[in-house]
Amino acid sequence: MKKLIEGFTRQLTDALRIGEAVDLVRPGSDIRNILVSGMGGSGIGANLIESLTFGRIPIPMMVNKGYNIPQFVGPHTLFIACSYSGDTEETLSAIQKALLKRAHIICITSGGKVLEVAKEYNLHYIQMPAGSSSPRAMLGYAMISLLYALYHTNLIGGAFIKETENAVEYLDRGEKAIQAQAELIAKKIHGKFPIIYCDGRLEAMAVRFQNQLNENAKHFAHVNTFPEMNHNEIVGWENPGQVLSQCQVIYLYTDHDHVRVEKRMELCRDIFEKKSNPIIDIVAEGASLLEQYYHLIHLTDWISYYLAIENKVDPDPVEVITYLKGELEKIK
Repeated sequence: MKKLIEGFTRQLTDALRIGEAVDLVRPGSDIRNILVSGMGGSGIGANLIESLTFGRIPIPMMVNKGYNIPQFVGPHTLFIACSYSGDTEETLSAIQKALLKRAHIICITSGGKVLEVAKEYNLHYIQMPAGSSSPRAMLGYAMISLLYALYHTNLIGGAFIKETENAVEYLDRGEKAIQAQAELIAKKIHGKFPIIYCDGRLEAMAVRFQNQLNENAKHFAHVNTFPEMNHNEIVGWENPGQVLSQCQVIYLYTDHDHVRVEKRMELCRDIFEKKSNPIIDIVAEGASLLEQYYHLIHLTDWISYYLAIENKVDPDPVEVITYLKGELEKIK
């Protein structure tokens, strides 16, 4: 896992090369909506791209996590199936339903049954490098492949290419400082229940952080967003006191947070700190929102790694997920 996190910028560079070389034909019919199907590490990449393109794509985009697909899917739908392994049963089920609806399908995978289906039905696909047992660590490939799928179908411009190159240079230059910051934050989180709060637009990034704490550090965490949590969860910050005292609130910030959300977060700071511990502020760095996402991904991945060390666990295996998949195989 350490090597995989260290290789994040090399992954981004390689993903740009792969995406640029892909030849995707423009859909024959007008695209009126976008549906991305994916689970786990592949699915969170779709959520991140949905967040990044919010307000930039003039048609609805939705992320689908499950066996079924929405009724609106049809010939005017761009359906993107994203599965690193290529054997995710939920995604394979969704592809079959999208085929029946005659959607325009693009598959993003390293191989497996998804690639077999793409070749059998002559579907467009972007193939990621295979061989990793940790799909969550292949996020850079998933994100950039999704961006290229939208780019090659003329739904977004190519600004992400230069922004990714800038991020690679910036992250490589600041690698030691990022790791030092991550190790310090991990020590503060150790033994506590992390509660991650942020602007609603940043929810996918917060969930990615939560997922990495779950899978790498084997550590439970919670996510909610502003302003929504001000309409419900904030009232729960009273009981049980013995649990709240063990909580560690983490604020995630970008330059693109709503000004009213920033004010809400500051107003709530005293409420949280009176019941728990001093809030940890994590501020994204980078010139664009995409660059800031890359920074947060890399920093929080390192936090999850160092927290695994604090917890004295191996960050790589996810035994309970492997067990569940094995049991599901038995009852097909």
